[in-house]
Amino acid sequence: MKRFLFLPLLLAATTLLMQCSPDKPVNPDPVPGNGNGNGNSDGKGAPQAKGTPDGTVFRKKIGAAGGTIEYPGGRLTLILPAGAIENETEFIIQPITNTTPGGKGLAYRLQPEALTFKKPATLQIKYTEEDLNGTIPSALGIATQKADGIWYAQGAVHREAEKTIEVKTTHFSDWSFFEAISLEPHLSVADLGQQVTLAVKYVLPGSDDDLLVPLTKEGQEAALVDPKTLLDPKFVGEWTLQGSGTLAGTGNTGKYTAPAKIPAVNPALAIVNIKSKGKAVGMVMARIFTAPEGISVSIAGGDYTTYGNAGGHITTGESFVMADQNGTTASVKWNGKSTGKFAWNATNILFLLNIGTSKTYAQVYNAGGEAVPSPGEVEVMETGNVGGWIIGTFQLQKSGYFIFTTPPTTGTTTVKGLFKVKRLN
Repeated sequence: MKRFLFLPLLLAATTLLMQCSPDKPVNPDPVPGNGNGNGNSDGKGAPQAKGTPDGTVFRKKIGAAGGTIEYPGGRLTLILPAGAIENETEFIIQPITNTTPGGKGLAYRLQPEALTFKKPATLQIKYTEEDLNGTIPSALGIATQKADGIWYAQGAVHREAEKTIEVKTTHFSDWSFFEAISLEPHLSVADLGQQVTLAVKYVLPGSDDDLLVPLTKEGQEAALVDPKTLLDPKFVGEWTLQGSGTLAGTGNTGKYTAPAKIPAVNPALAIVNIKSKGKAVGMVMARIFTAPEGISVSIAGGDYTTYGNAGGHITTGESFVMADQNGTTASVKWNGKSTGKFAWNATNILFLLNIGTSKTYAQVYNAGGEAVPSPGEVEVMETGNVGGWIIGTFQLQKSGYFIFTTPPTTGTTTVKGLFKVKRLN
């Protein structure tokens, strides 16, 4: 009996994940890329709403000797040189929603806003590989929002080896991190045979020959334009595809057509070469998964099966997606952040596939009577707003299975899959 001790854990996890029954979601209409098509603007910029608080306030006091303020997590750092201020001052960093055209992640409200520094402070923002999805390092920048509501890119020093961008400032306001060039959408999930419209976007004013001058020269600034503006085709080179499906791209727009079945290698990568002053400056890429709505599962390298009637819940500390179709239920649960990579464990990072009452697959397997988590992980890439998509992938190198025969049969196998479900809360 000892070798079947992990069955109670599977049943308990099943109960945990099946607490809520999702309503059947509705497919949204695809959103095509749009814009004026020439990459130029009047240079006046596009006013945006003020960001709203979205995170924990951080406070620190600094005096005339100067000092460093680092927001927890290391994304944003402020360095005040000696003599920048005369008296000890409490500085406040408030994360806010990012309304910047091309904005990435959160923006930050730095206070006291009325204070002017006698010597410029240095503002640093650190980026990750994930921030490069859909863009290139040289197109990343820092912007500040002024009283007119327009975000202005600031000439910055880009330290690519350290993945850091920094600007000088003598005052506080709202500051953000943005991408000047991007291939949109960065991430999408296409239904079988569906077309996805891709567009190369640009949020800086039009340039005669150099795309990146406002981002690379200190002391310069540029008003950011409508985020729907398309990059001038003269800066766009070849479109290529890595993976299944077909891609037809000309100038600043392209169309990807998904294959008729979920491919073994998923996602496909759409790649566009970007050039400036007649020279290549990098490539922008977009990831396109192929899967119908629901939770799609491949067992032991076989074809994918998609389970519909699916939905998902994103809550503080605990989230899950679930499908329930024709007696089969499939569920993935994770704890902590709403997005990211999560290694399987025996308590709160769970996978369950119950095929009727005959067979169960899970994120644990039996090893000497112990329930051992499978190598592998779930990656949640997008959660969206209520009614939007929750998108993710998962893979288990040793998923434990339990077949309800007499006597019962257990073993391990490989499982991989992806989910594209509507967010219900």
